[in-house]
Amino acid sequence: MKVKRYLRKAMALITTAAIIATLFAGTSAHAASTTAPFNYAEALQKAIYFYDAEKCGTGITGGKLEWRGDCHVEDCQVPLIPKNTDSVGTNLSQAFINKNKAVLDPDGNGSLDLHGGFHDAGDHVKFGLPQSYTISTLGWGFYEFRDSFQKINEEDHMIDILKWGNDYLLRSTFLDNNGEVVAFCYQVGEGSIDHNWWQPPELNEKNKVQRPAYFATSETPASDQCAGAAAALAINYLNFKDSEPEYAQKCLDTAKALYKFAVKYRGCGYSGGFYNSSFDDDEMSWAAVWLNIATGDKSYINDIVAVSADGHYTGYIKKIVASTQDDWQNIWVHSWDTVWGGVFAKLAPITNSERDWYFFRWNLEYWSGIPHEDPNDGTFMAGTPAGFKVINTWGSARYNAAAQLCAVVYTKYTEKQDVSDWARSQMNYILGDNPMGRSYEVGYSESSAKHPHHRAAHGSKTLSMLEPAEHRHTLWGALVGGPDSKDNHVDETTDFVYNEVAIDYNAGFVGALAGLLKYYGEGQKPLADFPPKESDSIDFYAESKLEQENAERTQLTVNIHNETSRPPQFVDGLKLRYFFNISEMLSAGQSIKDVAVQVMYDEASVMDGKAAAVKGPFAWNEANGDYYIEIDWSGNGFYGDRELQFALVAAQDSGWKTHWDTTNDWSRQNITDKYAVNQKISVFKNGEKLFGVEPPKENTGIKPGDLNEDGSIDALDYAIFKKYLLDRTGEIKLDIWDLNKDSEVNALDFAELKNILLNQ
Repeated sequence: MKVKRYLRKAMALITTAAIIATLFAGTSAHAASTTAPFNYAEALQKAIYFYDAEKCGTGITGGKLEWRGDCHVEDCQVPLIPKNTDSVGTNLSQAFINKNKAVLDPDGNGSLDLHGGFHDAGDHVKFGLPQSYTISTLGWGFYEFRDSFQKINEEDHMIDILKWGNDYLLRSTFLDNNGEVVAFCYQVGEGSIDHNWWQPPELNEKNKVQRPAYFATSETPASDQCAGAAAALAINYLNFKDSEPEYAQKCLDTAKALYKFAVKYRGCGYSGGFYNSSFDDDEMSWAAVWLNIATGDKSYINDIVAVSADGHYTGYIKKIVASTQDDWQNIWVHSWDTVWGGVFAKLAPITNSERDWYFFRWNLEYWSGIPHEDPNDGTFMAGTPAGFKVINTWGSARYNAAAQLCAVVYTKYTEKQDVSDWARSQMNYILGDNPMGRSYEVGYSESSAKHPHHRAAHGSKTLSMLEPAEHRHTLWGALVGGPDSKDNHVDETTDFVYNEVAIDYNAGFVGALAGLLKYYGEGQKPLADFPPKESDSIDFYAESKLEQENAERTQLTVNIHNETSRPPQFVDGLKLRYFFNISEMLSAGQSIKDVAVQVMYDEASVMDGKAAAVKGPFAWNEANGDYYIEIDWSGNGFYGDRELQFALVAAQDSGWKTHWDTTNDWSRQNITDKYAVNQKISVFKNGEKLFGVEPPKENTGIKPGDLNEDGSIDALDYAIFKKYLLDRTGEIKLDIWDLNKDSEVNALDFAELKNILLNQ
């Protein structure tokens, strides 16, 4: 399997065409459609649901997406040890653990509770920078355009999403008794390990996919990660301060502590080569500007823009501009690693300085092609032939959507709508007004991309991106990577450049849609009764095919299926019954003792390390010669299917003749040498029949427990049962012996018999 590598680094990967000066100064007529009937209310509604698909931890089962369930519950107990050679544990040193154990492990159970948060993309790692960027940018869009979420009745849903992320950041922050940060966990999982497993997240725990945890500490600084989280918590303090003041205050206190810790211990965190940080100055600024908005403390702004007596910047801004005499033009965009776009979007209304408004406005002019305020400045981003702005072909739509968010925020604070008009044209392109006629929001329309690079939605049982051919679930609202610089796109699961989805992709997309709904969505409404229920499916069933058959034997392969998908789960306690008839043998003076069961192949013994138990034959309608065998996978919890090949072999009679005839065998009917679902093989889960039709059961009149069939249940039956438990030989009738109806004959049934005798 090809392992995906995230090599998305901001400035180093800019598409060459995207920075060619003076080209495509305006937007094309195609992209600027003003009549396309795009429903921003519906698009926003669906975009939020992507985050339900990305939830990690407990409390997911039974949520808004029926096909997602609790996953990575092992994150509740990450071993508090230095990471070992099996990638189990943390990046903490033993000395650090020993010194800070009271804070890290107050209950003394030797583990850390790091559950919650969001999976990064179609994978299941919780990467630091995109996690905090997503929570902060989602919170930003909600803060600016909360009325749009209220308008479509998704305010409570958005609050749930924000709190899911917030709670994870709070849980990941370890504070001492003075409220000082001791450690902050910014990553759980390892990309180089996780990306080898193409399967739904609900199944990862059993396969022992290692999930080490990485912390920012005084020994291992990660100020970029801490500052990003501080920004998210400060933003969401603002979102919750009126409705949940105590919760909001906890967010703010933690944000301030994380920022203070980041200031004290500077340095970029670990990502395993997937989300490397360029520097931390932008995240530090992102945190500072929101802490200023939350507290009114001007020192936070000074941290960004402080200047020395000689006019040189000493605050974080010095990373991009040296002095008050220098200029800077932002040719990038607000993104997971580089958040300067968001910084100046918020800094400008606070300082109201010419510098900050220039930085904010110039970037939007560069993206949109709107003339710069300086008529001599001809630097604009190139567009595709249809006018879509692509700054990087890996995830082009996510960068474009983030630029749109900045545009609608600019309109909010300036009432200038030219940049939002441009944003509208770009959003219309994303939703379907493009040369391919394709919507890059999954599930938005019939033209939407249908094969996002996403394990949970795809639902493979074979660790293959190619099986099944079509996704089992719709990944509602996900923004796929998008087009290249030529307006082309490939809708294939395996193509993680064109069809990747990720939490940072949708973050700007949600905010942009909220702003566009406010300014252009008058009268638009969301869908009712969304999301729709998925079509009913059969979770458990059996297939069969014929291997070989002659006058003495029938050799078959049966395949029992666990196709659970809402949510997928490993299931134990599965068994099936295969029914056959020996009336022709009985007529020749033979009995069921003349039928042997032979096993040729058992997939469970290979896959699970434990063979399925083949039991019987058991009598069903003994007088008619109906019997069955039972194949039991109990103790082998599995997902997908398991094959077992067996043969029913008839012995010769005393005259050296065989009397094997399958024409009247219940389960043998219509079996060919090709696999097909067999309705006449019954499937059970923990004793409950879930699939299949069994032969009509004749009423023998014999009560369960009357083992010797003398018409009464007494001490003789008790003695017979006791003898059987000591020496499990001889023929038994399951319908008489199986008193608790679990398809087993064991000590539990013996106890039931004893109760019957005591209560008679």
